[in-house]
Amino acid sequence: MPSTTTDDASSPKLAALGFCGADDSVNHRHLILLGKTYPTIEWGILFRPDKEGQPRYATRQWVCRLAELLRQNAVADIAPPPIRLAAHLCGSHVNNLLSSSTDTSCANNIDTFLTELYNWGFRRVQVNATAVNGVHTEHLGEKATIQSFLRTTAAHLKLEFIVQKNEETLPLWNGLLEQEALPENIVFLHDESKGTGKETSAWSTDPQFVTSSRKMVGYAGGIKPANVGKVAQDTMKACQESGGKEFWIDMESGVRSKVIGASGKEEEDIFDLSKCYECIDTICELGLIEHPPGLQ
Repeated sequence: MPSTTTDDASSPKLAALGFCGADDSVNHRHLILLGKTYPTIEWGILFRPDKEGQPRYATRQWVCRLAELLRQNAVADIAPPPIRLAAHLCGSHVNNLLSSSTDTSCANNIDTFLTELYNWGFRRVQVNATAVNGVHTEHLGEKATIQSFLRTTAAHLKLEFIVQKNEETLPLWNGLLEQEALPENIVFLHDESKGTGKETSAWSTDPQFVTSSRKMVGYAGGIKPANVGKVAQDTMKACQESGGKEFWIDMESGVRSKVIGASGKEEEDIFDLSKCYECIDTICELGLIEHPPGLQ
């Protein structure tokens, strides 16, 4: 495995290694154990009410149990959560968010949910504003939609909001970039895949998406154990060329597996922690993160 020049002070830092789609097929304690052992890991949980309980979409009961275990692991009430969590919003949650400046009910619904997410231990929120994710996309570029997004980010300053940047969401991200200044808690994720596993042939180096003072940008699209090493190196280079100082990569379809269920007949679609660990191992070999003492 080729090594990176991570000792070069000019090289961007890997801010997060994201695995999205943790669901009821996963043991909570296994998730926490890996997250505490490798603090760069960010577990992404998809929230789409009309699909709750299906593969990729955890039940509320499962999330509440995870939050309970995290509270038990916290050093103090004011301490950061013991692991990193990102909520990936889909469906009605996004529709509520994008209508919150004109509809009081939508504002109340999304504000209540975002407060709940924070209390559960989530610190980042990805807005998946695409049709495949159950979102009404016909008004993405309207002034009211942009204002709704900005209203929400201003109301929840303790959360960082991730804009999923792709061709379909162009009206939304273009409208945001037209603002005189973006809030510090908005960052962009280059993601043409939209969670479908489609691989990306080239990673964007456009500097306009490196917006916050942290100079951070994310990349997703077809990432999996077989290519995560090359992707990490290529995205680090893309981040540097775009003027970024920090980057993250995120994967979803690439860390799922089909297994035979308890019946011995039907296949079950599971979030595969062994695939996640293959990626962790590769990223450690590259020197972007480190194994704990005793595993090096």
